[in-house]
Amino acid sequence: MKLKKKIKYIILPVIMIISSLVTFAYYNVYKQQIIKSKITLLNMQLENLLLQGEHQLINSKTYLKQKIDSKEAALIFNRKEQGEPLPAQFVTQFFNSFVDREDSRDRVVNDFVIYNHESDLIVHINTQDPFAKAVLRQQTQTILERLNNHNQKLSQFYYFFGNAQDNAFPPFYLIRIFSRYQLSSKSFYYKNDDPYLIQAELNIDLMKNEIRKLIAQHNGYLQYKLIGKASISDSLPLALSPFKLNAGDFYEGKLQTSLFDIVFTLDKNYFSESLNLFLRKYLLLSLFLMLITYFVLSAIIEKQIITPITALAKRIKYIDVSPTVELKRLQSHDEVSDLNDSYINFVNKINALANNDKLTGLANRGSFTEQLAQLKNAGQKNTGYIALFFIDLDNFKYVNDTFGHHAGDHLLVVFSQRLKKVLRAKVRGNDGGTINSIARLGGDEFVVLIEGLPSLQAIESIGQRICDLFKDGFSIDTDHYDVHASIGIAYSHSTEGSFNEDELLNKADSAMYAAKKDGKNNFKLFSSALEAKIRREKYIEHALKEAKKSNELFLVFLPAYTASPFALRGYEVLVRCPALAEMGIGPDIFIPIAEKMDLILEIDLWVVENAFIKQAELVHKTAFTGIFAINISPKSLRDKNFYSCFKKLLDKYAIAATQISIDITETCLMPNDKKAIATLHQLKALGIQIALDDFGAGYTSISQLVDYPLDTLKIARSFIKNRQLTPVGEKPALDIIFELGKVYLLDVIVTGIESDADLEHVQKLGCNILQGYYFSKPRSWKEVLNGVCLPPLENVS
Repeated sequence: MKLKKKIKYIILPVIMIISSLVTFAYYNVYKQQIIKSKITLLNMQLENLLLQGEHQLINSKTYLKQKIDSKEAALIFNRKEQGEPLPAQFVTQFFNSFVDREDSRDRVVNDFVIYNHESDLIVHINTQDPFAKAVLRQQTQTILERLNNHNQKLSQFYYFFGNAQDNAFPPFYLIRIFSRYQLSSKSFYYKNDDPYLIQAELNIDLMKNEIRKLIAQHNGYLQYKLIGKASISDSLPLALSPFKLNAGDFYEGKLQTSLFDIVFTLDKNYFSESLNLFLRKYLLLSLFLMLITYFVLSAIIEKQIITPITALAKRIKYIDVSPTVELKRLQSHDEVSDLNDSYINFVNKINALANNDKLTGLANRGSFTEQLAQLKNAGQKNTGYIALFFIDLDNFKYVNDTFGHHAGDHLLVVFSQRLKKVLRAKVRGNDGGTINSIARLGGDEFVVLIEGLPSLQAIESIGQRICDLFKDGFSIDTDHYDVHASIGIAYSHSTEGSFNEDELLNKADSAMYAAKKDGKNNFKLFSSALEAKIRREKYIEHALKEAKKSNELFLVFLPAYTASPFALRGYEVLVRCPALAEMGIGPDIFIPIAEKMDLILEIDLWVVENAFIKQAELVHKTAFTGIFAINISPKSLRDKNFYSCFKKLLDKYAIAATQISIDITETCLMPNDKKAIATLHQLKALGIQIALDDFGAGYTSISQLVDYPLDTLKIARSFIKNRQLTPVGEKPALDIIFELGKVYLLDVIVTGIESDADLEHVQKLGCNILQGYYFSKPRSWKEVLNGVCLPPLENVS
C-alpha cells in the first residue's frame, strides 16, 4: 500500500476516533447539565408542593378554630348544654358560615361533624351535599372510645385517610379535640375536660390538582404513588426527599409524613426527547467538522510529507537499479533531509558491519561462513590442505572479572593484530598457502581458514606459532595477563573432494576442547582416535542420562575399618552405572565426563539422597553408628543450590550430621575456588566431616591444609603400591605424608591395602583407619544389611 493511501487510511480513523471521543464527552457533559437542571426544577416544584401542603394544613387548623369559636357555634353549644332541642335556624346559620362566604374552589372542608365525648352527634355540615348523612369513621370511633377513658390523654389533632375508590386519591380527615369551657386550646385533653370532637374531611383538591399538573408537565414519564404508613397519626410533619437515581434506574423523590409518603418516580426516558434532538444536531455538526479537518490535513500532509518522501524513494530506487549513481546528501534542513542522510549512513554502516567484527576489525561469523561456503564450492580448484583453526582463549573470563571489560576488549584487539601479523608472516613462507579468513565468532572464540597448505607439518607449524603468542601468558605493554590459547584444528585434502563445512567446524571445535582438557595452551589436530574418544564420551554421557532417567544407577559400599580394635568404621558410598559397568567403565572414567557434560550435580544429589535412604534404613534395623563417606564433585560444590538441597535431604531423612563424611578432591582447595570452599565451611558448620581424597596425587602441599576445613586425609593408593620402590635407607613417601598428617592433627586413612605386607606396614606406622580390597571389595546393599562386611582376619590384631 502506498504511503499516501496508508496515511489517508490512518488519518480518517484517527479523526473519527477523536471526533467521536469529543462528541461523546461533550454529549455526556450536556446530558448531565440537562438532567441536573430538570431535576433541580422538579425538586423545586416538589418543595413548592410541600409548602402548599403545610400552608393548607395550617390554614385548615386555623379555619376549624374560627368555626368552633364563632357565635353560631356558641348558640348551638348553649342549647345542647341546656338540653333544649336544636332549632333548624341555628344549624342553618352555622352552615351558612361554611358556605355563603367562600368560593367552592377555596373551600377548606368538604364535611364537618361535631361529636361530644359520648359519641352524640352535635352538628353535621356537608358543604357539597346538604342532605348527606354524617358518617362516623372508624378512626374517629377509636378516638371517641379513648375519650371515655378517664386516664387516657389525647392530642389536640389526629389525621387519617378515608377509603380510596377507583385508585383515586383518598379523602383526608382531620380530627380536632377541644373544650368549649377552655379559654384557649390545649395540647392534650382528658375526659374531665368535657371535650368535643370535630371530624373534618379536608378539601385537598388544590394539592391533587397541583400533583396532576406536575404529572401532566412530564408527559406521562412522572408517576406517583401514595403509600400509607399508619392508620392514624397525632402529628403530621411534612418532609421532602429530593429526586435521586434509585436502584431501579428511575429518579425518585418523596413527600414524607408520619401518616403517608407520596413517592414520585421519573423515568429516565423523559430526558431522551430533548437529548436526542441535541445529539442529532451535534452529530451533523461534528460530521461536517470532521470532513473539513480530514481534507485540510490530507492536503497539508500531501504537500509537506508525502511529496518529499516520494521523491526521496524514487531517488533511492533509481540508485538500486543503477549502482553507478550515488545518492547525494540534500541541502535542506528538514526531516526528509535527515532521512536521506540517515539512509546514506545506514547503508555505509551495514556494508561495514556485514563483513567485519565491530571490536577487532576481523571478519565476523557471517563473513567467515560465506568464505567457508565459497571454499567448498570451489571443489577441484583447491589444491593441498584446507585447514580450519578454532582458537579459544583460556582464562579470558578472569581478565574481564578482575581487570574489567575494557581491559578484556583491549586484549582481544591486541591479540587480533598479533594473530594477523604472525599468520601473514608464516603463510608467506609456505608456497601455495592462502589465508581465506581470520574471524572472530564472538566472545573469546576465533577461527582461521587457510587453503593450499602443502603438508600436515605446515598445519602444525601454524598452530604452534599461534600458541607461541601465549608462551608466558599474554603481555600488553607493562600489563601481564595469565591468558593462553587452546586450538583445535580440522583439515581436508583436495584429494578427498568436497567437504561438509558444518562437519569441519564441529571437528575443529571438538579438537579445541580436547586441547583444553590436555592442559591448555596447545593445539590438537582432529584425528580418528580423537573422534573415537569423543564418540566414546558421548556414549558414556548417553548411558548416564538413560540410567538416571530410568533409575538404573545403584550404589555399592566399600567398608573402612579401625585398626585397634579392629572394627567396622563405616562405608565409602560408590555409584555404579550397569550399562557402563558391563564395559568395565567405572566412576574414575564416567565422573569426569559427567562433570564435563553438566550431569554431575544431578548424579551427586541422587547419590546423596539414596545414601541417606540406605543409612536411615541401616540405623533403624541395626542401630548403625558408623560413617557414610560420600564423594562430591568440586563442580557440585560450586553450584549455588547444592548446599540447600543437601541440607533439605539431611533434614528429610533425619540423618545425624556426625555420621556423614564428604570426600573431596584437591581441586576443591584451589585458592581461587572460593565458592567451593565456602560450601565446605557451610557443611562443616552442620557437623559434617570433610575428607581430602587421594591426597598426594595433586599439587596441594601439606602446609596448605591448615587453611581449609578438613578432618581427614585419605592417602592416595599409589603411595602404598610404590612404597617398595623406595631406595634402601630412605623413608617411603607414604610414611612422610602419614607423619605430617598426624602433626597437623588430621585423621589419616590409608587406602588401597591389598596384601599382608601392606597391612603390616601401615600397622607399624600406627594407622588406625584402614581401607582396601585386602579387607573387602565394595559390597551390595543386601550384603551390608546381612552384616558380611566383617570377615575374620587372622593378621589383624
